[in-house]
Amino acid sequence: MNIVLGEYIKKESILHQLDPRTKIIGSFSLILSFLFVNTLIGYVITGILALILIFLSKIPLKEFLKSLKYLLYILIFSSIFHILSNQDRKLLLQLGKFSIYDSGVFSAMKMIFRIVFLLIFSSLLTLTTKPLDIALGLETLLSPLKKIGLPIQDFSIMISITLRFIPTILQEANTIKMAQQARGENFEGRNPFKKLYQYSLILLPLLISVIQKVENLTLAMEARAYHCGLERTNFYKLEFQKRDYIAFIVILISFLLNSIVFYYFIFSFCPIT
Repeated sequence: MNIVLGEYIKKESILHQLDPRTKIIGSFSLILSFLFVNTLIGYVITGILALILIFLSKIPLKEFLKSLKYLLYILIFSSIFHILSNQDRKLLLQLGKFSIYDSGVFSAMKMIFRIVFLLIFSSLLTLTTKPLDIALGLETLLSPLKKIGLPIQDFSIMISITLRFIPTILQEANTIKMAQQARGENFEGRNPFKKLYQYSLILLPLLISVIQKVENLTLAMEARAYHCGLERTNFYKLEFQKRDYIAFIVILISFLLNSIVFYYFIFSFCPIT
């Protein structure tokens, strides 16, 4: 199962060298900015920015596209729903009782673009940042909330463990699937009910394996005297470098650019609504 979320690929790139706080703020800013994009030009600009970031990360594009294979059915069914549920503006095609309008096509395109960009920008964070660095970055960014009694350190360690367990669980599921195939099980059939039964053969042993791993992790943390609510120190402290300030300027420019495009073209002839 080639889902990249939660994995880390070691490369010598500009994005890998950035402070995790810079990448966290940048990822959330980009995701927030393109969610407000409502025009064709805005999506083109976002797509160009995504390709530039992928190039700077030195991670092959196929690593980002692996997860799309597992989202293909969701994208198809969601696109059909959007196309058939939006019956406004210009009629493009009539298929029996079904009418396809340009508003439905634009709505489906918008949904696909948003899912793809969400996957790319979130994957850029996890592929270029170690889970422990993400946890430390979140802890540092949310540290002011400690003053109101929120357990920020516990929250950050939960995020770190979750990101660490995603590729582990996927790898375990793949191992169980290969073991079932070695016993003669075929997962290539097209019958959806049969495939549902076949994947249930993976789900149960996977659930048992995950529970065992969680129990082992709990025992290991208790053996190291880990307790919730205790103040802990870090091995090293994060410090912003010159490249981080440059990255913040680029993030701000891209955010403003998307905002300008959104407000300028919201009533233009090419909105995707």
